[in-house]
Amino acid sequence: MKKEYYLPLAIIIGTIIIGLSIYLGVTAEYRAKKAICEEQWTEMKDDTIRKRVVMVCISKQYGPE
Repeated sequence: MKKEYYLPLAIIIGTIIIGLSIYLGVTAEYRAKKAICEEQWTEMKDDTIRKRVVMVCISKQYGPE
């Protein structure tokens, strides 16, 4: 690989790493609460209803403070 390709490649890879880190940092609280709600409602058979119940559970946890 030629040396002139290293800098743009390093910038692209660095941008991806920084972007992914920011995304995971911003959504960490939501993902933790979603995991708790999904764990509580795993026995439900119907996937559509379970997803709605999980979303209600998350919204109640995030509710107005």
